Amino acid sequence: MRRIIIVSIFLAALVFSGCAPTVQLQVDRPPNWNTVGISRVAVMPFEYSRGREQAQIAEHLTATATERIRQTGHFTLISASEVDRLRSSGESLANHVDAIFTGKVMSIESNDKVTTENRKNPDTNEMEPVTFIEREVELTISYSLERTRDGSVVGFANRTAGAADKQEEGYALKSVFRLLQECRVLRGLPRDIAPYSVIETRTLMAEPNKDKALRERMKSAAALVKQKSYKSALAQYMKIYSEYGTFASIYNASIMQEALGETREAIRLMQEASSQTGNPKAREEIIRLNKRLEEQETVDTEYKVAARPIDKIIAYASGEALKILPPRSRVWIVNNARSERQLASAAADGITSALIQKGVIVVDRENSEFIESELLQQMSGSVSDSDILQAGNRTGASVIIIIAISGTGGMRRLQMRILDVESGVPIMQSDAGGNWDL
Repeated sequence: MRRIIIVSIFLAALVFSGCAPTVQLQVDRPPNWNTVGISRVAVMPFEYSRGREQAQIAEHLTATATERIRQTGHFTLISASEVDRLRSSGESLANHVDAIFTGKVMSIESNDKVTTENRKNPDTNEMEPVTFIEREVELTISYSLERTRDGSVVGFANRTAGAADKQEEGYALKSVFRLLQECRVLRGLPRDIAPYSVIETRTLMAEPNKDKALRERMKSAAALVKQKSYKSALAQYMKIYSEYGTFASIYNASIMQEALGETREAIRLMQEASSQTGNPKAREEIIRLNKRLEEQETVDTEYKVAARPIDKIIAYASGEALKILPPRSRVWIVNNARSERQLASAAADGITSALIQKGVIVVDRENSEFIESELLQQMSGSVSDSDILQAGNRTGASVIIIIAISGTGGMRRLQMRILDVESGVPIMQSDAGGNWDL
């Protein structure tokens, strides 16, 4: 009889705990490597030992690493050619680049083998041996990030990944290079260098007390959580705690505070619970919440506040342009930078996007870049206004926005001029204010 009662109580607990809802929280995490203060990154070509195969995958890895770093939205990318130019001219890299990303193909392993599997023949319904050809590859690389200021290594990683294919006919197998491209050796790169977000699940605690009224009130609060009415649920849990003093109610209230972004208040509730109930779970939560608070503050103060300067400039420059653009303007944005062309191109792309979002007609970028390249081939360095105005007629633009970069290192500034194509007269020129500082 005693065994039956125990099992019944256990099953009842399972049923009740199964009703406890969960809360999905987006949690910001700092990068695995300390990249505080790094905003300009140059990606150098991956190194390799020898052979066409390694050369091909090195080129692919360089392009992939560049794109993954770009997609973090946290860095301004400086071209490898610009780094080479700076080095050959004896200029200080630290004035132009904060960190250098380098990588190396360490090894490539590939293996083809023949295997046999039994498979049912649909015609005879008998099991028959079928021969397959399998191809397996394994790619090992290393990569690192180094500060240009002092040569210190921010982080270093070795990564190995594999891929495979299996076919009945050899000609159908993926090539070794194709399989090497599928090796996800750079999957963790974004989290190594930039802040990232993850989704974490918090499960509300079931009330072990058998008091019927208490359980009903806890179920009512849990229903609010399911509806994502976190403030109302918090008020309910706090009221239950004030009346009953149960650990489950204050624990769940702490989760509600966390869901509302009030991590410090969640910690305070767990400290109160630890003091009042002595429940060891409270101490565990205090440690976890303190760690989360520390990570969030690091992301907020060291990374989000220190967002890419170029993003701020893009927002300001596009706002200034919108103030003076004539109605129904057709705009051509020209990158006329003598140096730092990649940075200027990023600014031009950002301003283009901002203007399009506001309904401004912008000349097709692909066509305009072709015309820009023609101009640069004809001229040495930056191009004169008269040449740009003449080319502007070819694009059908009524207004031209000219982008350039002046200065070096911490003295870099975005220069923006806006010309009226018909009159050839400048209608706007960026000033010497700090809003243009890069």
